[in-house]
Amino acid sequence: MDLNTKLMVAHTRLAHTFMITLGKNLEDLGLSVSHYSILDHLDHVGMAKTQALCRVALLTSGSITHAVNQLVEKGYVHKVPCLDDKRVTWIELTQAGKAAFKAVQAQHLTYLNWLFEDFSEDEKLAFIDQIKHFGLSITQKIGLEQE
Repeated sequence: MDLNTKLMVAHTRLAHTFMITLGKNLEDLGLSVSHYSILDHLDHVGMAKTQALCRVALLTSGSITHAVNQLVEKGYVHKVPCLDDKRVTWIELTQAGKAAFKAVQAQHLTYLNWLFEDFSEDEKLAFIDQIKHFGLSITQKIGLEQE
């Protein structure tokens, strides 16, 4: 197997392991990865358009509508129509959503600390830099926007 194929396989396996492991932990805490991503983003920005949430949660426009509706049903977010553009809907975190997110986030961060305890801060920072470097290079090469 050539080096580029080994790199692709190693990255794919790691990404799969992350999604399975982190997804299981979040589901045990009552949220999907998508819901966690949406709530985390809203916790940082306050309100967001559904388009922005698509990018954050890595979902299509149809899937983000379903995910947001599920969060509305749970009482975690509510929809705010844009007064300037009727085609736009803002999504805002409710107090119940903020409380639920904070509770899940605390437990999830404890899990992440345990998961990554064998790696030094320097190793983590170097890995982050490498991921960003590879991602930027590849997205520029194929003409995609870097998130």
